Amino acid sequence: MIDLHCHLLPKVDDGPGSLEESIDYARAAARDGTERIVATPHVELVDVSELPERVDELADALAGEGIELAVDCGGELKPHSVPSLSHEELELIAHGPPGRRWLLLEVPFRGLGEDLLDAAGELHRRGFATLLAHPERASGFEASLRLLREEVERGAAVQMNVGPLVGAESPAREEASRRLLRTGLATALATDAHPPGRPYTLLRGREYALRAGLSDTEAERLVDSGPRRLLERGLSV
Repeated sequence: MIDLHCHLLPKVDDGPGSLEESIDYARAAARDGTERIVATPHVELVDVSELPERVDELADALAGEGIELAVDCGGELKPHSVPSLSHEELELIAHGPPGRRWLLLEVPFRGLGEDLLDAAGELHRRGFATLLAHPERASGFEASLRLLREEVERGAAVQMNVGPLVGAESPAREEASRRLLRTGLATALATDAHPPGRPYTLLRGREYALRAGLSDTEAERLVDSGPRRLLERGLSV
């Protein structure tokens, strides 16, 4: 399984407060079958130019502990943070092959509004597609479905979170998560883990996706082939 959205880096945002907490979560994720994690700190809280080195340091620490888990450099963008980042900074946290690069863009909790659409449009003009993070957590999810479909038709992809699916947030978000599953719009299921407080693993998400009615093939697509395809083939810009 491949996790495209995880706050794994220590001491950079509201994720792990120490290297030991990062290692503990990585060990649990690897034990549950995750083979690769994209470390996606909130870019507003870290110097983006430092991220590759921080990821390398964490990868070395995991290898020293005998934890077989690949860690890639990424970042989670809020719409308002897009204009302040240079092309070089965006490239450091982007994924996919040349000409098909994409970035993780957070859907605000208030929904798919003009700020998100403007940010996605700016990224597109700058040569990047978008993976929209956890739209099921936004208020008024049902009302946003049309806009979400339109963004997917324009080339975006959708990443949903484990937390709402397993009922760890609110009944409304759990229902929105199940609704999103039924639409088939999601390309990837990710943890958005913030260990130690939100220590979800992809295995738990996969289990709940099956309980929600997905087939083995559909669940596998969300946690393995879908994320893998995004990393290897990217998205059309």
